[in-house]
Amino acid sequence: MPELRETIDQLDSDLIALLKLRFQCMEAAARIKSERSAVRDEERKAEVLENVKQLASNAGIPVPTMAAIWEMLIETSISYELEKWDQMRDS
Repeated sequence: MPELRETIDQLDSDLIALLKLRFQCMEAAARIKSERSAVRDEERKAEVLENVKQLASNAGIPVPTMAAIWEMLIETSISYELEKWDQMRDS
């Protein structure tokens, strides 16, 4: 059991590192988009969710759970990007 817990802890660390990269992409997107309204893109959100559902299905992990996690991740990413967009233009 200790080895399994160590593996899980390492996976959590790896996931945080990957999420850091994702949020760096959100910051880059905030720099690129000239209009604040471009930050929320419902078509892209739907595309990402469909991609995640397919990836989860292919991986044999619970699709509804992964979709719910990604819904929260996307909404958090949008909020983060909006915050960064505002900060970059208020400076």
